[in-house]
Amino acid sequence: MEDRDIKKELEAMIYLASELEIREIAKFYNINIEKLTLYLEELKDEKKDSGINLKITKESVYFETNPKYGKRVHNFFNQESKPKKLSRAAMETLSIIAYKQPVTKSYVESIRGVSVERVIHNLEEKGLIFPSGKLETIGRPNIYSTTNNFLNYLNIEELENLPNYNELKNKETKSIEGEYNGESEIK
Repeated sequence: MEDRDIKKELEAMIYLASELEIREIAKFYNINIEKLTLYLEELKDEKKDSGINLKITKESVYFETNPKYGKRVHNFFNQESKPKKLSRAAMETLSIIAYKQPVTKSYVESIRGVSVERVIHNLEEKGLIFPSGKLETIGRPNIYSTTNNFLNYLNIEELENLPNYNELKNKETKSIEGEYNGESEIK
């Protein structure tokens, strides 16, 4: 059997097995570990500029992502998944934030008439809103705005694409500045 064939076979076996013991491979081919290590080192060298690298430890061998492409691969496999369904309370809270942002939790509570502490926390965890600053007043409460994930969730490019956005945005309701009688600044 030619060296080239052995390297191709090794590549296929390592790929399928995820990880193989060097001793087991040497026994299968009936060659000593030093000779096998030479084949593995050659294969490793051939793979160094590809998307996968061959990792050789003292006892085993396996493929891993080339660190040069690791971040991109990580981003692909760890994309934030779109939340499946939001509760009615979450949708109401999110709507208020989207149309009136930036807003404080107490502003949302004044409209909804109930506590939104847990809902705000869940929306933050899902990456749909974020604390975009602090209101310069007693207690310095967070003010919340929507994220790009929110836009992606609704499959829109900008807030102005929300239904009736301009009408509702400008409709007379108590603003965040009016929340504290105009004595506060948003920072």
